[in-house]
Amino acid sequence: MNIRQQKNIDRFTNVHIRSGFTLVETLVAISILLIAVVGPMSAISKSLMQMTIARDQMIAINLAQEGIEAVRQKRDSNVLEVIAGVPGASWMSGLNQPRYKVDLGAVIFCGASCSPLMIDAGTGLYGQALGAVSTPFSREISITGGGTIERKITSTVGWTRGGVLRKVVVSEAIFNWTN
Repeated sequence: MNIRQQKNIDRFTNVHIRSGFTLVETLVAISILLIAVVGPMSAISKSLMQMTIARDQMIAINLAQEGIEAVRQKRDSNVLEVIAGVPGASWMSGLNQPRYKVDLGAVIFCGASCSPLMIDAGTGLYGQALGAVSTPFSREISITGGGTIERKITSTVGWTRGGVLRKVVVSEAIFNWTN
């Protein structure tokens, strides 16, 4: 064997063939990818849930305030009847029961418990109207205090989201401003 042939053989026997990745390199790469993907996905999921909760709270606050406004409107209509001299009119006419619901602006006695609110898909209005789509919200308005000058209105809106019962309560005092 000559020297030239010996060099060719040495060259082929000393060659280390390395193609592809080792198992450890693959596991490290997968771990880095998982951390890079799972972290943001988890943050997005939590953000969407918080956004849903915030939307529901906003709707509930507006529904509660609408209940207060409906009672104030009823009181104002009653006061106008008193001022006009309508026989038997009182500033609290139609507001002497403990529990009410509001349906399209009308304050209605609702007995032991108020039914869940519905939403009219065409108008976007909430109420107890038939043919509307049900919502997770329910609203109850209570009027307390038996004075001749002041009463306390409490509008409570409750709903369930993700198995958790949530509630918004708005209170306000109304007065007989004719005295």
